[in-house]
Amino acid sequence: MKRREFTLKTCPALVLSIVGAAMSESCSSSKNEATVVIPQEEKDYLDRLKLIGTAGFMIDQNKGYFHLKHASYSKLLTAINFVNDLENGVLLLRKSDTILVAFDNCCPHLGTKNQWSFQNNKFRCANHGNNFGIESGQTSRCSSNSQFGNLRSFKTSLYKDLLLVDFG
Repeated sequence: MKRREFTLKTCPALVLSIVGAAMSESCSSSKNEATVVIPQEEKDYLDRLKLIGTAGFMIDQNKGYFHLKHASYSKLLTAINFVNDLENGVLLLRKSDTILVAFDNCCPHLGTKNQWSFQNNKFRCANHGNNFGIESGQTSRCSSNSQFGNLRSFKTSLYKDLLLVDFG
């Protein structure tokens, strides 16, 4: 085969294969797309908000999740406010902008759950006027006929506007 004949037969195929590969490479979007990685904590947060829905809370085994933007818990968005959640048996208190704490809402004296007020770092049960602290130590148990001490507390953690209370 002569050089000119060879060039005419092979060059168009060679040029087409080079240009085709380059075009194929430039049109491929998989190599140029940025991948957004969502942290697991954020995925869990979004999943729990879906499960909570309009209820404002959910209980999963011995953990409670409370959505602070829900009307039932929105007082907890500002400091020195508390919510007595009768359905879940817990007093939720926002001590400061960064600290939320949770306590058993059962009065250590006679077991009353619905007559609480909060003042001077103490919860007061209006049933008999007994005051109970929010510190650790000297915990008074529900219906133990105790007239002083600290309420039983639960561990808490906050992610964005979702409060986790560990009842375990």
